[in-house]
Amino acid sequence: MKAVVIVFGLALLGALAWFLFVRPAVGGCGCGRMKGLPSAGIGQLLDRPSEYLAKDVRIQGTVGRQCPRCGCWFTLREPGGRELKVEAGDLGESLPYRPGRKATVEGRLIRFGDGVEFVAAAVEID
Repeated sequence: MKAVVIVFGLALLGALAWFLFVRPAVGGCGCGRMKGLPSAGIGQLLDRPSEYLAKDVRIQGTVGRQCPRCGCWFTLREPGGRELKVEAGDLGESLPYRPGRKATVEGRLIRFGDGVEFVAAAVEID
C-alpha cells in the first residue's frame, strides 16, 4: 500500500512540474515553439506571395473565423481587414477556440488551389 501511495505521489508531482515548467514554454495555446522568425504583414503575403513562398516568417493579427469542431484552421486578420487562412499543419493538437483574440503565428506560406494559405509551425494566442 505504501508503494502505491509513493508512485501516485510521484506521478502527481511530475504532472504538476509539467504544467508549471514545460507547458508554458510551448506557447500560449501549447502549439509549437516560437523561433523568433522575421515578421511579415498579412498584406505583404497576399500582395506578393511569390516573395514569401518557401520562407519561414512570423505573422500577427486577430483570429477571425475558426474551425468550430477542432480548431484545426482559422483566419488571421490584420487591422486593415485583410484575412489569411492559417492551417494548424503538423502541430498535432487542436487549437483552442479563440475568435477575436490576438495571435502570433510562425510558419510558411504555401500555394493552395488558386490562392495561398499559411501553414503554422507555432501558434501563440493571447
